[in-house]
Amino acid sequence: MKHFIALVLFIFSLSAHAQTLFVSDVDDTIKLANVQDISEAARYAFDDKSRFIGMSELYNLFAQEQSDVSIVYLSKAPEWFMKGTHKSFLVNGKFPAGTYIGRTNYDADVHKLKNLRKLMNDIKPRKVVFIGDNGEQDPEVYNTIVKEYANQGIEFHQFIRIVYSKSFFVEWGAKLFEDQIGFVTPIEIALEMEKEHLLSTQAVQTMMSTVAVDIVKSKAYGSEGIVAFPYFVNCSDFVWKWDDSLSRFDIMTLLKARIVDRCRIKP
Repeated sequence: MKHFIALVLFIFSLSAHAQTLFVSDVDDTIKLANVQDISEAARYAFDDKSRFIGMSELYNLFAQEQSDVSIVYLSKAPEWFMKGTHKSFLVNGKFPAGTYIGRTNYDADVHKLKNLRKLMNDIKPRKVVFIGDNGEQDPEVYNTIVKEYANQGIEFHQFIRIVYSKSFFVEWGAKLFEDQIGFVTPIEIALEMEKEHLLSTQAVQTMMSTVAVDIVKSKAYGSEGIVAFPYFVNCSDFVWKWDDSLSRFDIMTLLKARIVDRCRIKP
């Protein structure tokens, strides 16, 4: 009941002026979690510091440039178990302020759908940004919402981190749907946001001069702290689509080479 009242108050306070709804998953999207491996997931459960490099920087730049944005961190994890760690993680990682919604009353399979529908119906945003990963149901959940609200003139943008891929003919990662952009670093999101006029060229340049440089210098198989490529990530299903940026930013050639090598994909 307390969770429901808090959500209603949050929506009421924003519904009069929020034009953009920004929803981000937590585990394996911005926080290292390895949800597909139970033992490893237990290891990361109470780690409130290990995160994917550059995501908080991207989120903060977006929030600074979108004055009418409502930020929501929507997690499938049980609130009673992970709320403390997740909220501490968001603070430690210096992510922009927003509302955290963990799973409480709803079944795990419908938790995100139920909360997203309520957010959509009450806030009535003109633009929606969904960021998640392919470890569980994010692609399907986001695609369902996009279809349900397809005739309402809402501009949707969906970004899915490729954390898991096919291995020996076994499907570990959820498949992406049409109009969903796969990514392995926040640089791909920044470039797509620039194309869609969600992020300024100046913000993208900031990402290039700071985050992209750090990614190029990072370890290929990190395990804790601020990590570009966690050891458990299998991004072989990732598809590179940003050759048009190679001539714009010198660092992009190095970044592409780094991703191609780590993900073992075709250049």
